Amino acid sequence: MAKVIMICGAPASGKTTVAQDYINQGYIHLNRHENGKLVDLLSKFKHAMDVGANVVVENNFPTAESRRPYIELCDDIKCIHVDTSIEESQINALHRMWKSHKQIFFTAELTREANDINIFPVAALFRYRKNHNPPSLSEGFTSVEKVKFQRQSLNYENKALILDYDDTLRYNTGEFGYPCNPSEVRILPNRVKKIKQYQDAGYILLGVSNQSGIHKGNLRIEDAKACFERTNELLGANIDFYFCPHKSNPPNCYCRKPQSALGVLLIEKYKLNSQECIFVGDQTSDATFAKRLGFNFYHADRFFKA
Repeated sequence: MAKVIMICGAPASGKTTVAQDYINQGYIHLNRHENGKLVDLLSKFKHAMDVGANVVVENNFPTAESRRPYIELCDDIKCIHVDTSIEESQINALHRMWKSHKQIFFTAELTREANDINIFPVAALFRYRKNHNPPSLSEGFTSVEKVKFQRQSLNYENKALILDYDDTLRYNTGEFGYPCNPSEVRILPNRVKKIKQYQDAGYILLGVSNQSGIHKGNLRIEDAKACFERTNELLGANIDFYFCPHKSNPPNCYCRKPQSALGVLLIEKYKLNSQECIFVGDQTSDATFAKRLGFNFYHADRFFKA
């Protein structure tokens, strides 16, 4: 009797990695992608059943309804649920973008322009989480095994001091919670000395900021860049800064903290060992961002305390 394994889990959860063990044993590997195109997976599966092949079939399969047609074709089918969190899957997807294209596609529009079926917008992950029902024996599986995701080291070695800007490095004299003009930028106490200590200790200086005021129309991208440059000038530090210009709610991009895109960009571009990096911010979103990426988080008040 043919052996059938169904592997299910979130997009970019590591399903193909799990499938590889079965591929090495001679199983036919079926998924929706073939030669860079989407295919009719169920038809391919039916054909494999007709010829009596051992099969490992993988897809998101988020619901019992999506799994049922495959179960009905089998006398014996085992399920492996790759139980990777949405947050970890997102990081996987972002690293995949960089490995394949040497860039991160932050928005849905950019993911479409990538013209790569393995690249998807962040909404796909949120949609999976909303619709997901874990597989169970009651559906007709012979067994259901849950596999936890384990991230492999990238073997990068560099360390960085990564800094939020607004209310972490600077305050402003304007009407919003962020400067819209370089003349509004003011530096908070003890920033210059502390940053120089880390620079002298060999840390790369990097900045990550949410700038939803751009989406709101309160400032232009050029204004935001000028304000970052003025901040660096006042600090006497050459901080490479990156920022998200998109709306705050609901999230529709990979780059607004606590989403992980800017962190993955820094890790890949600067070859960072996340465990050796420090992230300093003042918001809960900063702490969440750091935790997801493995950075050591310090609240700005504590880090810059005299």
